Amino acid sequence: MQTWLVHMREPCRLYRELGPAGFLTFQFIVGGNALVALAHPALLAKLFWDLAAIAYGGYDSTLGLWLSYHLSVAAIGYSVSAYLGYLGLSHRGVPNKVLILIWTPIHWLLLSVAAWWGAFELIGAPSHWRKTEHGLGQGETTDSVVNLLRLLRAAA
Repeated sequence: MQTWLVHMREPCRLYRELGPAGFLTFQFIVGGNALVALAHPALLAKLFWDLAAIAYGGYDSTLGLWLSYHLSVAAIGYSVSAYLGYLGLSHRGVPNKVLILIWTPIHWLLLSVAAWWGAFELIGAPSHWRKTEHGLGQGETTDSVVNLLRLLRAAA
């Protein structure tokens, strides 16, 4: 969120520097990741609300359509996230660790907690935030954003 806000101080300048495709990619990757993590609890709440309504109130065709929609969105979102995780594991030469991707829904819940925590800290104390120590993995010498872009190009 902080990165997106800093770069979007001057969106016209960022657009000129990145070009149309780069600007759109930045919006999806940097802004979109934060937005999806913040919206995820609302999707899950609506999904569980629909399930409870069907369980206690009986099946309604409109409610069934909403339930199908929310289940589809969740399944597609988790599947895309797991697929990108698989690409990352393959790129690092450890596709044998693919079973870890079973935890994708839990990972998304934790991402949502972190995103909301970060949002509250960004609003409450914008000049102070918790920093995560990042280190390089075994054999990893380039920027993670560059690796992500390479993975996305390879998947296309």
